[in-house]
Amino acid sequence: MRRARLLALFLDVLVCAVPADLAGLLLTGFTWRFLPALRGGIPAIWVLAGGAATAAFLLRDARGGRARRWLDLEARRPDGRAPGPLASVRRNLPLLVPIWNLYDAWPMLRKSEGERRTDRRTGIRIVRET
Repeated sequence: MRRARLLALFLDVLVCAVPADLAGLLLTGFTWRFLPALRGGIPAIWVLAGGAATAAFLLRDARGGRARRWLDLEARRPDGRAPGPLASVRRNLPLLVPIWNLYDAWPMLRKSEGERRTDRRTGIRIVRET
């Protein structure tokens, strides 16, 4: 299960980053080609694209996790419901903070059935859907 969870993390990063990068590239190209007077605003396009990708990553578990569903895994509360936006942010914020991300994920990396520390605190479980 550890391998599937790590693959789901990388898929989620791609699902969050690729659309934001494509939108940023398209807007940058359009601005560069057709609106040369606004070229100074191109860094703002990338700040917005990065913010959108970060927000999508933080909210990735709000409805159970898209990449996890592709791998038959779901993030669930103890009552069986999806975590929701606030719990998703609380669960995924440590993954964006250097050093804290390793501390949080270490139990899962050591044992395939181990839980992240954040999952223990929030009560969220990653379950295999059959």
